[in-house]
Amino acid sequence: MSVRSTRASRRALSAAALLLSLAALSRLVVPAAAAPLVPVDPALPDYVPHQRVSGSVVGYSGMDTVEKMMAAWDQAFRKYQPHAHFSVVQKDVGPEDRIALGPDTMQVFHRTDLAYEDTYGYEPFRVKICAAAYILKSHVSAIGVYVNRSNPLTSISLRKLDAVFSAERRRGYPANISTWGQLGLTGAWADRPIHIYGFYWHDDVTAYFRRLVMLDAPFKWTYDVPGAGMSRTTPQVATAIMSALAHDPDGISFGNASYMTPEVKPLGLSVNGVQSPFSLSDVASGRYPLQRYLYIYVNRMPGQPLNPLLKEFLRFILSRQGQSLVSTNEYLPLPPAVDARQLKKLD
Repeated sequence: MSVRSTRASRRALSAAALLLSLAALSRLVVPAAAAPLVPVDPALPDYVPHQRVSGSVVGYSGMDTVEKMMAAWDQAFRKYQPHAHFSVVQKDVGPEDRIALGPDTMQVFHRTDLAYEDTYGYEPFRVKICAAAYILKSHVSAIGVYVNRSNPLTSISLRKLDAVFSAERRRGYPANISTWGQLGLTGAWADRPIHIYGFYWHDDVTAYFRRLVMLDAPFKWTYDVPGAGMSRTTPQVATAIMSALAHDPDGISFGNASYMTPEVKPLGLSVNGVQSPFSLSDVASGRYPLQRYLYIYVNRMPGQPLNPLLKEFLRFILSRQGQSLVSTNEYLPLPPAVDARQLKKLD
């Protein structure tokens, strides 16, 4: 894959345009800022202690927005289990969609599970604890697909999205897609080329998009990371992408919901003919196909019971009481079906 920082032939960003892109920082809007918190489904079970537990556990996370939620869980859990205490420390480690709880878990922060499996001889044990953010400016949030506001396109299937970005089209679409006419646009749009933007290859957002949309295939050589400087953080690149789309009617990209600006719009996504808009309700319900989750990892040998302290805490997080604290901390509570599957893992 070739990532080119500049492409003068398709984006002539002048000094004035660069100033406008910097000004966009002050215009960042939240896609659903006025939306209420997502309510917790009343079908989720209440927490009832199965046994009394005690002890103190420190967790680690690569995410900088989870400490508040962990503190709220800990405070509420101690009303049921007064001799238990949980905390989390944010560290500059690998993937940000996880918390490692208890001893012998730090290997889960490698980019793949191989380091953990090589150390312990089995796969890591993980439980979904909530859906990723939609409103909150978190590194771990639902991923939208965006175009310029003037673009007539309103939705795209995952197969066609794969054919737009992927060099290999592993979802099976029969042809490479490089023009807007191939996506159904007509008239002056039909022959216009599609310009694909995105994040650096090592970014969590990129890894997630490649895995779910492209089935881990490489990007096309035309894939472009706007701006310059490999040391830029995810929020800085997200801002540069939104600025590029604002200035390029032929652009398309993916990224965190919370960095969307008024100059761009999200596309609905369809899978097997079922379309979902990139809305708070569809993301929260799990209908939107690019939802992400936060996980708690613990070291559990296959066939062995969970540590009782960890099990009770995970049962609390997956209860109605625990998921209500997810909502008040601006993440999305789990739908009942997903929650039930996670609870079953604990047995």
